[in-house]
Amino acid sequence: MKQNGSLIEKKISRKHQLIDDYTTEAKSKNLIWAFTKLEITKAQKEFRAHKEKTGEKISYTAFLISCFARAAEKYKYPINSIRYKKKRYVTFDEVDVMTNIEREMDGVKKPVNYTVRNAHAKTLREIHDELNAAKTVKKVSLTTGNKGGKKLVKMIPKLPRFIRKMIIHKIFTDPYLKKKYLGTIGVSSVGMFGKDINELGWMIHLTPHNASLGVGSKEIKYEMTKEGKIKEREFMAVTLAMDHALIDGGPAARFFREFYLIIRDGCIEADWCFKSL
Repeated sequence: MKQNGSLIEKKISRKHQLIDDYTTEAKSKNLIWAFTKLEITKAQKEFRAHKEKTGEKISYTAFLISCFARAAEKYKYPINSIRYKKKRYVTFDEVDVMTNIEREMDGVKKPVNYTVRNAHAKTLREIHDELNAAKTVKKVSLTTGNKGGKKLVKMIPKLPRFIRKMIIHKIFTDPYLKKKYLGTIGVSSVGMFGKDINELGWMIHLTPHNASLGVGSKEIKYEMTKEGKIKEREFMAVTLAMDHALIDGGPAARFFREFYLIIRDGCIEADWCFKSL
């Protein structure tokens, strides 16, 4: 660190250099974005009822992962597929969702990538507990593979940039390595800004995944019913980032509708959702 008058110069951390490498590689994808707002009125009532009854606050990220994974499992192709080079792709049965969790490091909360394996087969309770556990463990592994894989993840930030870029490119272009290190789809809640502002705000995010959900802010709207009563409805802004080389508009719209219906109604009575709490 150098100090010059009122200016302080610091080196960019290895972690942030690695993020820059990932972002640069992600820019090479043919990403398109779809923006919408999800009605979460019924879901919010379930969250509040559970907190009032038990005092426990359920992770909204866990809820979104649960619903997103269930929709992706129904539309494995093209949502849970990973492109291989230019003419082939691999469709996976297991829906592995990569997300961000906050862990305290040296007294400061920092985001860490974490992958929920087989998220489509887990309940909301299981995913919530898994994410909570991941926030407190000393080390979070990006893989469930062998020791060599874990050593590689730890070693990458220390390598020269040109070698890091080669490794990252290999991970991005090999479907099996990509699934191992990055999962098959993503949910990013970094965009949950404006919690105290009743305005919808969307995020435009870069992603290594063929399909990734970006979570924005929430909004409450008040409507007049035919009976003259005030009805409160709640919405959440979300962005679906997709690799247009594999996902076309029609399949994306059908998948997005499935996800929307799960969030609005399908999750309410499902055994894997609020009933699992």
